[in-house]
Amino acid sequence: MFEAALEKIRTAAANAGIAAGIHNASGEQAARRLAEGYTFATVSSDLTHLEQAAATHLKAAKEA
Repeated sequence: MFEAALEKIRTAAANAGIAAGIHNASGEQAARRLAEGYTFATVSSDLTHLEQAAATHLKAAKEA
């Protein structure tokens, strides 16, 4: 159902001559959506970046 909705959005945007963008959690997902016809896509989220930064800092603190 979700994939069908995404296809409907892409098609409607293309038919209207407007760009269709989509938010993604990863670069792999973004590549997939761009290949499907989306015009632009995010490659991550702020939450993902904050989690990765926090994990790096915690690891450094544990190793100190």
